[in-house]
Order: sequence, then structure tokens, then C-alpha cells
Amino acid sequence: MNIELNKQLDKEVYLAFHDAVVGEADFGKKINENHPGITLGNYNKYIDDFYIENDGELEQVRKDTEMCFNEIQQILFLELQKYFSYDYSKKNYTCFLSIFNCNTRYLETKTFQVYYKRSHDMRKEVIAHELTHFAFYDFCTTINAKDDGNLWELSEIFNVLFLNLPSLQEAIGAEELLFYPDLEGKLKDIKEVWKKQPKAEEFIITSMQYLRNLE
Repeated sequence: MNIELNKQLDKEVYLAFHDAVVGEADFGKKINENHPGITLGNYNKYIDDFYIENDGELEQVRKDTEMCFNEIQQILFLELQKYFSYDYSKKNYTCFLSIFNCNTRYLETKTFQVYYKRSHDMRKEVIAHELTHFAFYDFCTTINAKDDGNLWELSEIFNVLFLNLPSLQEAIGAEELLFYPDLEGKLKDIKEVWKKQPKAEEFIITSMQYLRNLE
């Protein structure tokens, strides 16, 4: 996996998330808390200047994030292969450090962002979180699972169940929590499906049916 800086992507993320609220998660608020001086009128220069002024720190964190990936990659890909019966370590992924705490991901390009101010363990958590999402969606494509809002909800719930496996927690060092508060009730019920230890396809089909029945 490549770990890079991408100033242009941060500019695009600011435009997309400066006032965004998703699943009760207020991304605009996070941006303003960390960068109170940024606005739609000055964001381009603000981001350019920030990258110049913090060049040394950003590069240091980039190198440390390579260590984050090295510390989790073996066990993460092993557990993903055990569950989905596929070796996802052969795919090409790119992690971009970001000056914004949005942690965006792009399924089509297998790329994602991680906020550079996160701790070492929390950057490991984001990496594991996003790579698990990529594997989950890839597997769903192979079983022709419909990519709707329910699948997105299930992907977030699945991460909480999967990444809190003891072997993964030992490597990551940070508990996987549900990022979207409005999914808490659904997590509780789908956890009961998970406890029965069904195979991946059965788990996804059963859980998706449960979510659709709530509509």
C-alpha cells in the first residue's frame, strides 16, 4: 500500500465536506474546530500555506503511517482471507494523509484518507477500517449484493464486529467503535446474527434482509 500526501484532494474534500452532516456525524464542525480560519473564500490559499508551513511534520507522520500499516497488514489480510476466502493483500491501495478529520474513502480507486493528527494506533484503526470496507464491498460484488443504503449501513456495522476480533485488536490497539450513532440499534440486532458465526455470504444476505424489513 502506498502512503502519500495529496494537497489537491484535500481541497476537494474541503469543498465536499465543509458543511456536510452524514448519519449524525457533523464533518463541517470537525473541519471548523481544527481549522477555524478556513472559509470558502480562502480555502485554496489556506491549504497551500498549511502544506508549506507544516511540510516537515506531514512528512514525518507519513513515514510513521507506513509503520502503522506494517504493524497490522499481516494479521488483517489473514483474517480477511479467512472470512472472505480471498487474498486482498494483492490489490493496490493508497492511503493519503489529510489535514481534515473526514477520513474519506473511494471504493472505485481503492484510495482513502487518514487525518494526520490521529495517534499512531488510531491511524492503524483507520487503515484497518478502510481496507476492511474495500474487502467487504469487493465480496458483495461477487455475490451480487445490491449496493443500496442498507449495504452501506451493513458495511459500517460489519467493521465493528470484524475489527473487534481479539487477534485484530491486539494488532490495532484501538477499539473499533460505531462512527454513526443512528446505527446503534441495528448493530445490536445484527450482532445476534454474527454470534451464530455464519459464513460471509449467509451473514450478508441475512443481515441485508433484516435491514430491508425495517424500511
